[in-house]
This record gives sequence, C-alpha cells and structure tokens, in this order.
Amino acid sequence: MTQITDLAMLQEAIWENNQRPHGTGQAAAAENIVGQAEALGPEAEIKALFHLISAYEFSADRHKVLVPFARVLRLWDQDPTVFDHSSTHSLFWDFKWVTTGMLDLPRVPLAAIENWLTEMDRRYRLAGHTERAVRMSEFYIADHVGDTERAQRAFDGWLAAERGEMADCHACETARQGEFYADGGDDAKAVRHWRPVLDGQQTCAEEPHRALARSLLPLVRLGRLAEARTNHLRGYPMVKGSESLMHSVAKHIEFCALTGNEARGLELLADTRAYFQADGEPEPRMGFYAVTALLMDRLVALGRDDLRVPGPAGRSWTAADLAGHARTEALTLAGRFDARNGTTAVSERVQAGLDAEPLLDRLPLGLRAVLPVGSGGAVPADGAAEGSGTEAGTGQDDAAGAGVASGVGPRADDGADGDMPVAVRAALDRYEQAKASEDLAGMAAGMSEAIDRAGDAAAPGWRAGAHLQLSEVLAAQEDLPGAVHHAYEAVAWADLTDPRFAVAARTRLGGFLMAGRRHDEAAPVLEQALTDLDPSPEVHGEGNLVQVRWWLGECAAHRHEPAEAARHWLAAAQVAQHWPEQDDHAMLATLAAEALERAGEGLSAELAYERAADLWAEVGDALHQVRTTRAWAWAVRNRDVAEASRIMTGATRACEAALADSTDPDELAELRVQLPETLEQHARVIADEDLDTGRFRGLHEGALEEAYALAGRAESLLRESDDVARWCRAALLAAELGVESGSVAAGLELVAAVEARIEGDEELGAFGGHAGWIRDQVTT
Repeated sequence: MTQITDLAMLQEAIWENNQRPHGTGQAAAAENIVGQAEALGPEAEIKALFHLISAYEFSADRHKVLVPFARVLRLWDQDPTVFDHSSTHSLFWDFKWVTTGMLDLPRVPLAAIENWLTEMDRRYRLAGHTERAVRMSEFYIADHVGDTERAQRAFDGWLAAERGEMADCHACETARQGEFYADGGDDAKAVRHWRPVLDGQQTCAEEPHRALARSLLPLVRLGRLAEARTNHLRGYPMVKGSESLMHSVAKHIEFCALTGNEARGLELLADTRAYFQADGEPEPRMGFYAVTALLMDRLVALGRDDLRVPGPAGRSWTAADLAGHARTEALTLAGRFDARNGTTAVSERVQAGLDAEPLLDRLPLGLRAVLPVGSGGAVPADGAAEGSGTEAGTGQDDAAGAGVASGVGPRADDGADGDMPVAVRAALDRYEQAKASEDLAGMAAGMSEAIDRAGDAAAPGWRAGAHLQLSEVLAAQEDLPGAVHHAYEAVAWADLTDPRFAVAARTRLGGFLMAGRRHDEAAPVLEQALTDLDPSPEVHGEGNLVQVRWWLGECAAHRHEPAEAARHWLAAAQVAQHWPEQDDHAMLATLAAEALERAGEGLSAELAYERAADLWAEVGDALHQVRTTRAWAWAVRNRDVAEASRIMTGATRACEAALADSTDPDELAELRVQLPETLEQHARVIADEDLDTGRFRGLHEGALEEAYALAGRAESLLRESDDVARWCRAALLAAELGVESGSVAAGLELVAAVEARIEGDEELGAFGGHAGWIRDQVTT
C-alpha cells in the first residue's frame, strides 16, 4: 500500500479498500490504514477508525470491533469538535450494533454489555435521539439470555418508539421483528411482516438476503412449499460464501436437512468449509455447527453414516464422525454463553435445533441432489428409465422452452415390476383418447389420475416421464404454476434414474420458470442443466445448449450483471453461427452487444453490433437491421462521430431499400415509422444537446446544418401522420436545429405550425412549453 501522507491520500486509500470484497482481507487493509492515519492527527484517525469498524462489521473479524470503537469514544470525549457531521452520525449509529455485537462474544461479561446499553441510552438522550434504537438493543439482550418478559416489553417499546435517524433501516427492522414472531410460534404473522422485504419494497446491503433465509422453515410449516423453494433458490446465491451472513447460510442448510434435501445440504456445506475454522465469532459458528450436526444426523438416519462429507480441515470425515464432533462443538459453545449469561436459554435453543424432526419427506428443488453411492463421492450410474427425448431448435420468443421435446409420454409397461396396474392403464387410455381429440382438460385429468393410481409403486423413470408430460399439458392450458410443480417432480424422479432425461426435464422446468418471469428461481436450475448438458445430436442437441445459455443470459441481465449476460449470449451465438437459419445467431449477437455496452466494454460492443447488423441483413429482417445499426452508431459515437454518422446513413439507406422492396402491409407500416426515427437519431448523433443550456451544438463543422436537414426530412415524412404528437416532436427538433444553424425564419415557422396544431388540445399542450422556449432563444 502507498504511504499515506495527507487527508486526500487517506480518503483515496479508504475508497480503494471499499471496492474490495467484504472479508478479512479488507479488514486487514483497514488496519494498515489506521496505523498510517494516526500520524496525521485526530481527524484522519477518526476517519480511518470508522472505516476499520465498517470493515470488521462485514467480516469474520467482527469480534474485534470493540477496540477501534472504544478509541473513537475516547477521541469524542477528549474533543467532540473534531468530529464533523458524518463522523458524529457514525459514532452514534455504530453504538447500537457494537453494544449488541458483544452478545456474540461469551468472554465479554453480561454486566459489561448492560453497562454499554446504559451508556448508549445516556448518550442518546443527551444527543436528542429517540429511544427506538435503545429499545431494540435491549430486546436483543433480553431475547438472547431468555428473559421473555423483558424481551416482550423491549420489543413493544421498540415498535412504539418514534423512528429517528439512529433507527435501523426499515428492511433490517422488519426482518428481525418477523423472526421474533416466528420464534414465538406465529409463522403466519412472521411471513406477513416479512412481505415488504421479501417483495423488494424494503432492501439494504443484507436484505432481503437474511429475510429469505429466515422465511424458509416458517413457509414450510405453513404448507407454502413453492414459496419456500423459491426463497431458497433465490436467497442462497445472495449469501453464499459471505462471512457476515453465516447465520443465513446455516438456515439454508437447516432447510435442506428438514425437507429431504440432504444431498443439497452437503453441497452447501462444501461451499462453506471456511466456516469450520476455529477463529471468528462464536455465536454464528455455534449455529453453523448445530445445523451441520442436524444434517449429519439425517444422513445417519438414512443409513449413510459412513458417507464421506466435508468438514474441518486436517482430516477426513464421515457423516457419523462429523455428527458427533459438530454436536459437541455447538453445545460447548452454547455452554459458554450460558455460563456468561447465568441462564440455560442458549443451550435450550441449540438443543431444540439439534432435535428437530424433518418437516417433509421430500421437497423437489429442481437441482441434482442425489446422495453419492457408497462411502465415496461417485454419482449414481445411469438408470434404465426413458431417454432424454430432446430435439434441436430454439428461439427467444418460445417462452415455454424451445428445444425440449414435448413427446415424453410414459410407457404403460414401465410400471412397478414391469406390470402396470389395470387402473393405471385405464387412466392412460383415457389420456390417449383425450390426446387424439386434442382435449387438453381430458389429457390433464387422465395423466393426473394415472400418476395418483400408480403411487409409490411406479418406477422412478415412469414417474419422471408422467410428471413431465403432465407439466407440458398444463403449460398448454396456460397453467404455469401447475406446470412448474410437475416439472419439479419430473426432475426429482429423473435424477434417481436417468441423468440424460433429468437434463431434459430440468431444461423444461427452467423454461416454465422463465415464462413466469421467475428469473432468480430459474437461474440455479438452468446452471445445473448447463453443467450436465451434452450438446451432441444423439443426446441433448445444440438447440438445448443455446436455449439454456440464452435463458441464463436473461437471468444475469435481470440481476443487473451485463458482463455475465454477455458471456452466456456470446457462447450461445458461437454455437448458433453454424446453423442453417441465422435468426437466432443474429438475435444473440444483438443481445450480447447490448450487454457488452452496458458492461462498459465499448469496443467489443461495437464489433458485436456490427456483426449483428450484418446478420440481420443476411436473414432479410430489415426492421432488426435498422434498429441494430442505429444502436451500433450510438456505441461508436463517443469514439468517432464521423464514423457514427456514416453508420446512421447506412441505417437510413437500409430502411429506404426495405420500403421500396417490401410488400407486407404490417412491415411497411413499421418501416414508415422507423425511417423518420432513424433520421432524427442521426441528427442527434451529430448535434449534441448541452445539458446546462439545453441548446444544440454541432460535433463537427457543418454538423448543425446537416442535423437540421435530417430533422427537417423527418418532419416532412410525419406531416400527414395520424400521430400528431410524434409529428410535434419531430417538428420542434427541426425547429430548434434550424434556429441553432441559422435558419431562424424556417425554425420559427415550424414553431408556429406546432402551436397552431396543438391549440385547444389539452393532451398536446405540453408541446407548447417547448415551442415557447425555442421562440425565447431567438428573442433573448
């Protein structure tokens, strides 16, 4: 790190460290910054200390926060005038979570924590802050030690107190309050209370991450299984690997252990081996060890006590070994808290978690979650179920999932022991009869009955095919929730027998989820499908590969991760470039270009736009060609205005040529809209609008005159249009450019024409203000 010699360098060092990922690395750099800031005086030391406190908060070193905070308090007591508004706010803001954060450290006496709470109350009152944060902190203490009466009083006081600038954000308060209701046994009230956070109305740096994790078991207990599954699939990627969200990771593992998803729980445990380390905060480690023991106990109960599992470094672990070790660690840590608190509340909570019974035999998650065979890590061999049944072909508009064949109906002779019961055969016959008459309702009823009558005796391969076929029928009936439900079932059964068919089912499930715009839920399902997909023609085919990549790009774009979206779309385009039909290739190139531009990859975006425009020209789609060429011009503009202008001219010529050649009425109508739009955009490419003055300036010699001519042509094309508002916009653009380029009289003539056209029309009245502004530019 560069030597820090003044406040400006200090601020830069803090800014640079804030760009690093949260964790021990960032905290170590913050410690170094504090060491250098001490020599620069109290103002610099205060800034550095608050940065260190923040770094500790979001890392496994949170237990170290007391030292820098105590130093800040000493500096405040020595001379509060050294603190500016920001640092004063930080002092009181940090007071609350530093106070309650000591609860996580059993070596800190409870009396000391109570003294800090008293001190916090005193300082808040002197500073004029409301008591909301104080009552919240008191609730945390009382709840931790098991003082239920005091906890309820403090909780009520917390909710009743006025919100002030020291109150936690709405999202954090809502999440913790909901947990109190759930701990008290009122799951329905908890879920209702969490709704603003879960729905995204209230968010912050760690919400809805924590609320999603907290909601899992309450939703399962309420029977709202689809929501619980969604919140797991959506929420786990938010907390994966986070040092400060160990509690939330533990809740996801607990959810897996209690819903028949032990294999998924093992995957999460493997993601978080670092949590087994001996240092860090005891309280979250206690919770992590407790859910680890719970998961291991489930494996032992399933007869998998010799299964090799991830555990603390230094030795290999079986499920039975880790079950005993994790239970001992969790209860030992709980005992340390109880010894400090003088109660048994913590041990009782931990023991209750360890003794929890499964809530469900199984909740399909759409992910490959089959326990390894034997004691090793091998995946089950291919079963004898039906094949994957896939075909090539894709397309952006096929929301239900192009590329996965719908003809995956179950075979009547693939039942239990190869002998399909008569009732099941009869139901399948009714399904086939309904299919022949294209009776979707009859098909759904027949297949549903077949599945119900086959029951647990049916072979997993048959059940996978039956559920997937039913999901297809329900999707055709536009019953997406039903389609999703049965697709989840299909994936779960296919995973037990045929990995190839599981990919087809998983891809279909991803398609249904995408059709329902459930991007966060679809992403992990599709990522699993991509991992297992074989693009060879005899297995899954390139069509499925392209479709999965396409959807994953959409998921990444939904998460505002344009670079990741571009990666998927470019990979898909590379496959599709060899196909006889190039529409998909062109669309993928366009999507990748847009994503690259959003990601700040300007030159790569330009190349992708150029390629996409050429592809649209090859396939004969003039509308896409024109729109993509305009986007290409805008991407080039900041680098080379002359080149951007040349590209815009190409867009105009493409549009004019299509107008001359097309015979399709709908296409002609759209092209007549796109030609003036292209001319206007060309004018704006070469004439930039000054944000301070609102006036146009040419970006090269003669640009204003050229822009005026372009805008004037657009206005003339729209003059007889039924879309009066569209003409007004074009006319006023031409008028403004005319005034700026010296054609004042012609510009004012257009202004007058607009004013006459909108007179007495309230809907178009807003154009009057713009017209008046242009007139004012001439007279002032």
